[in-house]
Amino acid sequence: MRNELRSLVSVVVVLLSSGCATDRFRVEPPSASRVAEVAHFSPVVPEEWKLSNGLTVLYLKDDELPLVRGRLFIRGGSLWGPESPRGAVGAMGDQMRQGGAGNLSADSLDQQLEELAAAVTSSFSAEFGGVSFSCLQGDVDRVFEIFSDVALRPRFEGDRLSLWKGQAIEGIRRRKEDPSTVASIAFTQLMYGDTPYGRVTVERDVSSISRDLLVSLHKEFVKPEGALLVITGRIDRADVERLIEKHFGSWEARGSVLPPPPPVPHEPAPGIYFITLPFSQASVQMGQLGVPRLTPDYPAIDIFNEIFGSSGFGSRLMQKVRTELGLTYGVYGGIAPGTVRGVNSIFLQTKADSVAPAIKESLAVLEGLQAQVPRPEEMEEKKTALRNSYILNFDSLDEIAIRRARLKLLEYPADYDQTYLPKIGAVTPEDVRTVAQSRWDEGKFVVVVVGNEAAYKALESSLQKGDGWKKPFGLKKLRFESAIVIQ
Repeated sequence: MRNELRSLVSVVVVLLSSGCATDRFRVEPPSASRVAEVAHFSPVVPEEWKLSNGLTVLYLKDDELPLVRGRLFIRGGSLWGPESPRGAVGAMGDQMRQGGAGNLSADSLDQQLEELAAAVTSSFSAEFGGVSFSCLQGDVDRVFEIFSDVALRPRFEGDRLSLWKGQAIEGIRRRKEDPSTVASIAFTQLMYGDTPYGRVTVERDVSSISRDLLVSLHKEFVKPEGALLVITGRIDRADVERLIEKHFGSWEARGSVLPPPPPVPHEPAPGIYFITLPFSQASVQMGQLGVPRLTPDYPAIDIFNEIFGSSGFGSRLMQKVRTELGLTYGVYGGIAPGTVRGVNSIFLQTKADSVAPAIKESLAVLEGLQAQVPRPEEMEEKKTALRNSYILNFDSLDEIAIRRARLKLLEYPADYDQTYLPKIGAVTPEDVRTVAQSRWDEGKFVVVVVGNEAAYKALESSLQKGDGWKKPFGLKKLRFESAIVIQ
């Protein structure tokens, strides 16, 4: 299961700030024994059982440290939330922990956890949410009680909700200070339109979120059907069963089933969309709607991403556009499968007068992969990188159990982890070129550029001259107000 491509921004920043030469990041060819060792890796499988109310438990004992960790995963998230106010499900997830729980006020809850040197957190994202805890072995009974109260009996205190609102509104107001954030928001809205995937929370949404709404959403979303509880650490199964029965055994099933995720009927209008803001450098995000998770060619997609733009200085985008031509401060790209439809995207930052050549050269890298198959040594290098990074998903028993839960939540095949490495090994250079040809279409590209007026004029001049553009792109200005793109 690959991370979202936007997480690669931090990788790019680290590599750029290091000032290291690209050969320091070259992957050495692995030995035959190393390949065999990794290919036959088999992760530990957690113990699993199910309660009568529908809650599934995953358990792995880990005696390395006197710690116990737990995480409750709950199916459903903002994709199934109300159209208005936007962001309400995320607010509910945050305030389950921050607003007090059970018999503890928010301040008392903070104090008790601090005294116990324990942590309890809660959150909801697009597809699922939940509550987690970590504590010393000797405090597990008390912390597990708090953990269950946060999950099942949150107080949603008004003063903490007011504090959250103030912080959220301030964050919204500051979005315009970061060009990459503006580009990302605009790109997402243009890609998905007025659907749950494209809607962005604004100030009026935050202001209208009430305690009553959070209580209602908690009742709707927090239910045992389809939920998973992961427990790891220095604790015996008998104690796990005792704690779960005591605190979650009476959690009543609702008898409701989560409906399928919302569709994506929107079709983006191709073109270049420019947002004028007073930044000294320009940020560009461009691409098209993509594929859902687990299309049959997902192993070839992973290798394509490594070759094209997700592997830092080892990717073709970085080698060509940044290292060889010096047109960008950072660039990355690839295919990010989604719940229903993902996105194919390229992101770069450049000087105002370099916007046009940076876009064209990035597209030329994609066209090169569409025209010719990757070199055998390039294929093997990226397969090695994927094998090595894959093993890091299992470097602790807690991560193994959490990964297992997430795969189940997202309905991955039961044998996904057992078959991933063999499938990666079987990908051919022609498979990668097929991905480049069949999954990308520049004629459908939406290009968002955020920059100053000089960047706009340079781009406009280049388009008017033709200037080597292989695809015709229309140029349109947008406004970015209150975190919403105005066309």
